[in-house]
Amino acid sequence: MDLATIETWDLGYRGDTARHRTADGCELYYELEGEGPCVTFVSTIYVVSTAWRNFTRRVVTENRILTYDLRNQGASSGEPKGFDQHVDDLVSLLDHLGIERTHLVGSSISTLICRDFAVRHPDRVSGLILVGPPISPWGSKRRTRITRSWLAALESGGPRALFDAIYPLVFGDRTQAIGGTATYLALRERFLATNSTAQLRANLSDALDPSEDVAMLTRVAAPTLLLGGDDDFCISPSGLRLLAETMPDATAEIFDECGHLPFFEHTDRFEESLRDFVRGVEARRTRQ
Repeated sequence: MDLATIETWDLGYRGDTARHRTADGCELYYELEGEGPCVTFVSTIYVVSTAWRNFTRRVVTENRILTYDLRNQGASSGEPKGFDQHVDDLVSLLDHLGIERTHLVGSSISTLICRDFAVRHPDRVSGLILVGPPISPWGSKRRTRITRSWLAALESGGPRALFDAIYPLVFGDRTQAIGGTATYLALRERFLATNSTAQLRANLSDALDPSEDVAMLTRVAAPTLLLGGDDDFCISPSGLRLLAETMPDATAEIFDECGHLPFFEHTDRFEESLRDFVRGVEARRTRQ
């Protein structure tokens, strides 16, 4: 991604896009486009779904891309009902769209939604791409403590204070140096425009709920690609590789000079890795 283009990112909501109403009355905003194997992007709790348009311009040329806002996020409605509810929402959306199987792409905390979905509904997952997973082979104490510190920042200074706590951790040294103040300000304004205090408080609280049981990873049968940056604050390269060894069918790929969000900091390589992974998994399924 060219840092100079941040201010021109396509983040707008499309008024003619359908919304799916779940059984409890939550309306999920979604977009579906392209042809080919389905790839579903599960947004993190801080970034709305429309941002994925900027990181899938080549992927969409050969895949069917589904993006959606989580409940209580962006253009989706619905009261938070705990972290497990996100799995049920995704099942409901896929059923509504008639999608029996899909690849799942998660980033940061949403990798845990993908993990839980893959364990509960293995027959519906073709493959997993987990970007910057906050899932340590040694447990989740770091993730829990960081989340609590972000909640404290939100309570003391609102969304702006939260962004100031997140930004220096999430983005790598290289990105922050090249982007400078302009990148910081552009991302901050987009963060503040798409996240309210109430939404962030509820979603951060939900982020404390996911299971810390590392053994859950041994139950993920789907082929899995773990993507991480060598400058990721959340999990080290050695931790990511050990995570891959813990899972039945997983590989790890480390992006140099990159922080927690490889799709933002190295978009071309991210898209290439994703496309190659999906192609490989689909080829394996064809041969079976």
